[in-house]
Amino acid sequence: MSPRTGRPIKGNAKRDKRLEVRLTADEYNEIQEVADSLNISKADTIVKGIQLLKSQK
Repeated sequence: MSPRTGRPIKGNAKRDKRLEVRLTADEYNEIQEVADSLNISKADTIVKGIQLLKSQK
């Protein structure tokens, strides 16, 4: 049996910071639709969106 249990670490760093955001139902649904279509989590959807915005600078 593996000595490690729980969610695997994504990338090189453990995600240990939390962020709470208030969204409208439409905003939440839009994030959920994109996450579902890309088959990734809502958190990853938001992180990828931020990376995309930074790359457009």
